Amino acid sequence: MNLIPRNQIFDVDSLFNDFFQGFGRPATRASDAGAVAGMRVDVHESGDEYQIHADLPGVKKEDINITLQNDVLTVTASKNTESEKKEEGKVIWRERSSGTISRSFSVSPGTRQDDVSANFSDGVLTLSVPKHHAQAEESKSKRIPIA
Repeated sequence: MNLIPRNQIFDVDSLFNDFFQGFGRPATRASDAGAVAGMRVDVHESGDEYQIHADLPGVKKEDINITLQNDVLTVTASKNTESEKKEEGKVIWRERSSGTISRSFSVSPGTRQDDVSANFSDGVLTLSVPKHHAQAEESKSKRIPIA
């Protein structure tokens, strides 16, 4: 079974252009190098918490949004890039790309915003989420600050 990132499901051009690269599998193309290709995550469990490591190369800290609502932790990242090639003062080629990717994780019931910590360094977002919490959290969405 192949997992296709949500942002590539309806990419019909990619489906036909990459037919011989493997049907239905997302392929890495040079033209997609600047876009947010996907959020690869590793989840590690320790005695009292989960560590979530999300790879976000080329994404700026201010373009990451982390929210907690109804025991669901959501990480959203966006990226905008521009490329330009000039030849003797004339623009020959210019390309812009932008993308947004989002991943959601179910957390222990009652997890509060203050219980979750986030750190972003060298293109890797690290979240520390406790395994259990006794108090119920209100259902209002809250943003998690990144250190």
